[in-house]
Order: sequence, then structure tokens, then C-alpha cells
Amino acid sequence: MKCRTSGWRLVASSLLCLFAPGHLIAGNTSVPMGTEITLQDVLSRTVEQNPALGVYPYRLRAADAAVLQSSLGPQPELSVEVENIAGDAPLNGVEGAQITVALSQLIELGNKRNSRNEVATRALNTEQQGYAIARLDVLGEAVTRYIALARFEEELALAERTLALAEKAKQAARRRVNAGAASKADLTRMTLASRHADIARRRADMERGRASQQLAALWGQQGADQLHPATSLRPLPKLPPREQILDQLEQAPQLLQLASETRLHAAQSRLANARGSRDVTVSVGARHDRVDNNNTLVLGFSVPLGLKNPNRGNIARAESQLAASEAQLQARRIELVATLDTLYRSLNLLREELALIDESALPLARQLYADIQKGYRSGRYSLLELIDAQQEQLNLEYRAINLAAQFHLQRNELERLTGLPFSQADEQEISQ
Repeated sequence: MKCRTSGWRLVASSLLCLFAPGHLIAGNTSVPMGTEITLQDVLSRTVEQNPALGVYPYRLRAADAAVLQSSLGPQPELSVEVENIAGDAPLNGVEGAQITVALSQLIELGNKRNSRNEVATRALNTEQQGYAIARLDVLGEAVTRYIALARFEEELALAERTLALAEKAKQAARRRVNAGAASKADLTRMTLASRHADIARRRADMERGRASQQLAALWGQQGADQLHPATSLRPLPKLPPREQILDQLEQAPQLLQLASETRLHAAQSRLANARGSRDVTVSVGARHDRVDNNNTLVLGFSVPLGLKNPNRGNIARAESQLAASEAQLQARRIELVATLDTLYRSLNLLREELALIDESALPLARQLYADIQKGYRSGRYSLLELIDAQQEQLNLEYRAINLAAQFHLQRNELERLTGLPFSQADEQEISQ
């Protein structure tokens, strides 16, 4: 696999612009087979074409329409009242009718309209935050699948090297058998090891193809089993200081969403209190008396009666929901601190273990295998010693790949929880 960069970059800084409402990225609907694809391209295609995100523009449009509706006040009403009709002669029919035409208007008291509009606006903000969370989750899944593709790409490369080593060992065993320095059992064992290595290579190729298809499925492309990552798992990027992560905690997407929900519940509580105040309906009109042919002005008003607040149940419910939301926000903040601390410690441990393998264990294992392989050709080492040395090296190689993948997966989770754009520091290091 070609590696165009000297580190793993999640390009989280570019995701900030992706969270802007209505943002779309132009791009092709499919990626050609055998293409080397960057993480930036993966994220762009996922945001634009992921089917799971298609519902949110409609939900945002509905929430925006609710804000418009909440700003509308009660409309005036026209009423027509006809009295004294169909009486006895000479006032039969409508001859003695009194006709009243009036306009009435409900006057909302207690700041109801502003409170109603605030609730709708907070609901829109919460929906927008939910959209950002959903996109962040989808992008996090895209990064996870990209890491899986990079991991299987490296495992496939290792399997191919293993097969090549097995073929060389088989040829060495054949020469020793032909020279009478080893039994045919040695050649049989090495032939069997070569067959196993070939099976492992085929399996790794299938896993890499499956990871490629799963990645392309995020933007709706089918049959894309030949995508190749443009970045490698190593070297590992640096992490920001722990204090910087904790300072970023209040900007954590989950906390922002809970804070938005808390503000919504607070607005709902204020609206419930506002609805407890009684509204007044006033009316003005004109009355025409056909008997006397007189016109008179009619005025009136009405107000609901009641000794207790008619909305006290809804007020109590809204206050309870607000208290529960505040408690949930505080509990989630405490849980996030513990989770981030655990992730940060785990990332440092993974880095240390991988450094020990790359800088100490693997060079020794490779040298040991090279020495035993050379000594096997001259008869100083047995076949079992050669196989053991090879297996020890392979185990370390696979362990290193697994540790690097775990590091990036946990780093991805740390970024998803905090929204920290680690890649900005990475790109600065690469450009220097």
C-alpha cells in the first residue's frame, strides 16, 4: 500500500464546516475500482450521500415551520347574531329582527406568544444539535471503517510477505533434502507451511475486500471491493495535553445536546407558567333594530373564571422535566470526565507498547529469524527452530498492526466525544 502522508490524520478540523446547516459537498456518486482514497474524500462522500442523514433536512424544515407558527397570534373573529325572528304578526319573518354584527379578539396575557416562540426556537436548536450529533456518529463510523480498511490492507501486505518467506524456506528445505542433509519430512512441513501462508493471504485479501465494500456502503456504492486507503496506521500522531482535552469538555457534542435540551425544558416551563394566566376576549360591533330602524354600538369582553391556576399540572410536569434534564446533564459531564481520562491513559499505554515492539522486539525478532534462516541452510539449526523464529516474528508484526488500529479507534472515540480537531497539530508536524 502506498502511503502519501507520514502519519494518520482524521481531518477533524474540516468537519466543523460540515456541521453547518445545509452544507453539501459536490462529488461523484461512486469511486472507481482500484482507487486510492483519502479519509477526507470518505468523509465528504459520507456526509453528502449517507442515506441515514436524508431524514434530517425534513425534520429541520418542520421545526423551522413550527417557529413560524409560534409567532402567529390569535386571529379576530367575526360574529353575526339575529334575534326576534319568526315571531307573531305583524312581526313575522324577519320584520322584527335585531341584527348584531361584531368583531372579537382574544388578547393573550402573560407573555404567551414570546414564550411559545422561545419554545419553538429552542426545539429547532435542539433538532439542529441532534442533526450535528447524527452526522458526527456517521462520520465516526466512516473513520472506524477506514481504519479497518487500513488494518486489513497492512495485514494483507504482511500475509504476502509471509508467503514469500514460506516459499524461500521451502526452497531451502528442498536444497537440503536434495543434498541429503535433511529428511523429506522437512520439505513436507515447509510445503504445508507455504500452503497455510497462501490460505492466510487469500483470507486477508477477502477481509480487505469486505472492509472496502463496507466503507463504500456508507455513501451507497455497491461492489467497491478494491478501494485502498491513502494513509497508513503508523507512525502514530501525537496527542494534545490532557488539560486541553478537559478544557474542551464543555464543547463535547453530547453535552451540547443535553444543554440544548435543558434550555428547551426551561422554555417549556416558562410557557407552562405563561399559559396559567387568563386571557381576555374583547368585542365591538353594531346592532340594527328593524322595528325602530335604530343602529347602536355593542361592546363586550369575556374572561375565564377560576380560583386556581388552570395549568398547574402542566407547570409541575415542566418543572420536573427541567430538573431531570439538569441532573442528566451533570451526570453526563461527570461520566465524560471519567471516560476521557480512561481513554487518554489507554492511548498512552498503546503508544508505549507499540514503541517497545517497533523499536526493540521486532528488530530482534527479525534479526533472529534472519540468523536462523541462514544457519538452517548450513545445517546449524533445525526446521523447528526456523518455524518458531518465523512465528515469533509474525506474532509481533500482527500485534503491532493490532495495537496501531486500536490506537486510532480509541483516538476516534476521543475525538467523537470532545470534537477536538487533533489533525491540525498533525498537519503542522508533517509540514515541518
